[in-house]
Amino acid sequence: MDLLTAVEKFLVACTNEINLSEKTNRAYAYDLGQFADFMQNKEMEKVDVADVNSYLSYLDDEQNLKDSTIRRKIMTLKAFFRYFISKGMIDKAPLEGVESKYKMTKNLPKILNPQDMMRLLEFLGEDVKRLEGELRPGCGRKVKLHYENAIRDRSIIELLFATAMRIGELSELNIEDLDVETGTVHIRGKGHRDRTLVLGNQGVLETIKEYLKIRRNLQGDPKALFLNRFGGRLSIFAIENLFERIRKAAGIRRRLTPHALRHTMATMLLSNGKDIQQVQNILGHSSSVTTQIYHEVTPRRQRRVLDSLNENDRLAVQTLEEAPPRRPRTIRRRRNERVIPTRPREE
Repeated sequence: MDLLTAVEKFLVACTNEINLSEKTNRAYAYDLGQFADFMQNKEMEKVDVADVNSYLSYLDDEQNLKDSTIRRKIMTLKAFFRYFISKGMIDKAPLEGVESKYKMTKNLPKILNPQDMMRLLEFLGEDVKRLEGELRPGCGRKVKLHYENAIRDRSIIELLFATAMRIGELSELNIEDLDVETGTVHIRGKGHRDRTLVLGNQGVLETIKEYLKIRRNLQGDPKALFLNRFGGRLSIFAIENLFERIRKAAGIRRRLTPHALRHTMATMLLSNGKDIQQVQNILGHSSSVTTQIYHEVTPRRQRRVLDSLNENDRLAVQTLEEAPPRRPRTIRRRRNERVIPTRPREE
């Protein structure tokens, strides 16, 4: 069987048998397509260790990929060949000893310092107030659109920070996933690990309510919570773009992604005394080993972030199993951004 045929067969199995997420399937498709192209669609049964090592050297020497990216591609190849071993189509995977060269570097999570976090939140609030002041009879659709976008964007940032959810999870949120009466949000996590969080911050809930008033009148995808300017579901790339724009507008010089909001909240939760199991459940990690890295952010950084950002009870987030339903809270926000496709990357 040639590699492209084998890849197609494997991807179908990933969807129908293994039940992997769409995002994982896309990453597999990209990695395996690249591998098949490099191998010039060689017969799968004839691929050997030397072939794989040539491919990895190409990724390292010519593509200049990071070790972590190459290791991800190796894991893709392992899953691919393991599937055909289980089907009795090959005896073993041609991957012996290929991982040892590519070390996993352990990077501490990037978190926002107190000044930048406050600058970000204050900018969002001030932007909404400024645009609200421009609303008047006959102001035109453009002014109203900018105001609605500001409400949406503020809701996005507040929700990402308050729940520590991944941007992919926020992109997949539907209107029905939010219950402002009970203050809960249902999140469809990685690996089909769903979780429901109870928000304890009244300001966040109020901001969300404000956005939902606008969302009811928007045309487009009837299910999606956050929409782009074309009425489609807001993508992770659009969320990254809007965060980058807001970061610059707020005067934050450090290069950060919206994932830093998740890291910041996780660090704060552990610093405030939540045990590792609780934080694991809130973050949706499959293993506490993944959560453990937040313990390694220095205590001084933890205390500085915590003291500056917990004045308004921002750490009051729990899984549904940990606490009874609470009274709703609010949010305000902005909206709009273009989608820029990029190739898959690991989280």
